[in-house]
Amino acid sequence: MKLQDRLHRLRHDAGCAAGPARSVTPGSGAVASAELSVTEALDARLRRTATQRASARPATRGASPAALATALGAIEVSPGLLLKQYTYAFESRAAVDPSALPELAAVPQRDWVYCDTETTGLSGGVGTLAFMVGVARFVAVGRVEVRQYVLCSPAAEAEMLRQVIDWIGADAVLVSYNGKCFDVPLLLSRLALCRVRSALADLPQLDLMYTVRRACRRFWPDCRLQTAERRLLGRVREDDMPGAEAPEAWRRWLRGGDDLGLRGVLRHNALDVESLVALHHRMAQVYAGGDDTGVDYTAIGRAWWQVDLRHEAVRIWEGAGDRLCERGRLLLAAEYRRRGDWPRAVAIWQQLHDAGHAAASVELAKYHEHRRRDYGTALRYASLGDDAGSDQRCVRLRGRLDRGRCATPTGAFQLPLLAGSEANAMK
Repeated sequence: MKLQDRLHRLRHDAGCAAGPARSVTPGSGAVASAELSVTEALDARLRRTATQRASARPATRGASPAALATALGAIEVSPGLLLKQYTYAFESRAAVDPSALPELAAVPQRDWVYCDTETTGLSGGVGTLAFMVGVARFVAVGRVEVRQYVLCSPAAEAEMLRQVIDWIGADAVLVSYNGKCFDVPLLLSRLALCRVRSALADLPQLDLMYTVRRACRRFWPDCRLQTAERRLLGRVREDDMPGAEAPEAWRRWLRGGDDLGLRGVLRHNALDVESLVALHHRMAQVYAGGDDTGVDYTAIGRAWWQVDLRHEAVRIWEGAGDRLCERGRLLLAAEYRRRGDWPRAVAIWQQLHDAGHAAASVELAKYHEHRRRDYGTALRYASLGDDAGSDQRCVRLRGRLDRGRCATPTGAFQLPLLAGSEANAMK
């Protein structure tokens, strides 16, 4: 491409009017003057663009950590990191042991640390970080301390993580709601990226979402934290910021210092942490066997049974009474059978059989066949069963009954067998 054509294109790109191309004589100052005019045109265009953008941008005050600390009632513990700390009194509705849960049967620690995070997104991944971490623990009987760490700059993330991990300690039990799937994996990934060493991955965890879901999903439309608050704690939040709006509230503050949204996020996080404390004690009361309605005592007892605390499972099932579903009654009868308590087991099976429960009919068939040797009664029950072996069981029982009819009745008189000549002599 000739030099004059290149200059013509530069002028066009710079927004200059494209005039007729002039011939450029080598050795003259035309080339230098042309390049100078192009540069001036580019500078003028950049100045115009900057002026237009500055006039269109709304005037905002800077995002000051000191101003945010004042608005949130927090202190700046390090550059770009705020801490709000407070304590409150907590009294459980009943004297329960918070460690009396199946998930904690093999956990010796009793230092409960309640944790909830507010993040820049819900999808996880490398680009998602926790800009607010709320933690709490009991510092005295009936006294809970809450700490909320607020990130004012991504550069302070490593320091925030170090302070959170140091406060949690190495002997705590981490209590969360959906923390196993979201909060803890996110914190572990951020710890690795920031090269902060911690024992967080080795801490025992109590994820209350699974505890609540096991006991209540049969009766509830969902098992979100606020649903559990309303149904189990009798709490209804008012003017609470939805958690999905938290990321945008933090970004708004970073862009212009708008702290109104972050105040809502801080309150939302505090409510979450305090609900974890109350919900932990409430679920310990439910799993101890109370008079709650809308609770699946079959699943609760089965959870105790799975951690080899069968006496606790039987106590839960027996205490449930009529609130125990048919599946739970079958499990209770099976435990009676294992203990050799046949009268109680048969009583449950008979009650369920009278209500039309086919599985109970199968159990009665097995009982009369193997324990009572009453094949006729066993066949009547087996014919009502619907399991895979009912047909085979009926065939076997009919065969035993047929063989029993062909057999000689007990106590009947039987003639001795005679040889051929003796038999002819008797004629």
